[in-house]
Amino acid sequence: MGQFRLHDWNDVRLVIACAEHRSFAAAAAVMGIDQTTVSRRISNMEAAIGRPLFTRRRSGATPTPAGEALLERARAMAALADDFEGAMQGLTAFQTPKVTVAASEGLLTYTLIPALMGQDKHELPLDRRMVTARLPKLAFTTTPGKADISVMATSPGDLPKVSGAVHVRRVGTMNFVPVASRDFLHELRGVSNFDDLAELPLLDIGIYRAIRGLDAWNGLVAGKQGEDVAVAPNTPKLQRPLLGGEGISILPDYSTLYEHRLAAVDVETPSMAVSLWLVSHEDTLREPSVRELYDLLAGMFTASAWYREK
Repeated sequence: MGQFRLHDWNDVRLVIACAEHRSFAAAAAVMGIDQTTVSRRISNMEAAIGRPLFTRRRSGATPTPAGEALLERARAMAALADDFEGAMQGLTAFQTPKVTVAASEGLLTYTLIPALMGQDKHELPLDRRMVTARLPKLAFTTTPGKADISVMATSPGDLPKVSGAVHVRRVGTMNFVPVASRDFLHELRGVSNFDDLAELPLLDIGIYRAIRGLDAWNGLVAGKQGEDVAVAPNTPKLQRPLLGGEGISILPDYSTLYEHRLAAVDVETPSMAVSLWLVSHEDTLREPSVRELYDLLAGMFTASAWYREK
């Protein structure tokens, strides 16, 4: 007598078919296998437990007491399997979960939310026409650890600081230029090169200082030693003083698309850029709605001329 291990759910189905049809031949036809295979697999189970499951006669096969005991449990397993299959089928209509996207305040406010949520009031660096399917419910955060998908910025050449089984894809470069309100620039005199900006009031964003790709701007700010420099925590907080004509800052070169009261300062500007990455945990990407949004964002960024290296 061997030790029996169930390796194939079809063995359970086979016991039920043989008992219900009272025939190995009929069970074989129902299962779509030949009668020899039915006989062999039943015999293997009988050898493993050391007693017959079916009485074989010319008229057919009937369960023995041991077979009846096994049949009762086989039918209970079949009911559970039917329930499992029903649940699997039900998942095809399961409500799509909300997908959370993380990025900086500026990217969320002026780029991602307008592109994904359909706010077509101004031109965008991301082409909304690429959104051709119904999107899942979306949520947005500035905390990457709480998001399904994160859009992260690094100094050029650096990878995002992430760990674990994450999928990371570089999707472009965000290029920066000095900008100011049109009213401010209308009154501007005596500025012929980038270094001349150091003589003007500057509006800075604190997080810029950690990015090597913005060293040219950071050098101007550092040279003023805090005098005539106003610091904002993020891009949206910068808008009011910038549009109010309180100084010059740097913003992505497409910022004048969504804010026509801004204009780029007409000077030759050194390269200032950050690399953009899409980051998501590999397990999270197995959810179809997350994977589809991840691929959509990757396509929108890589197709945009605004995110190509200058």
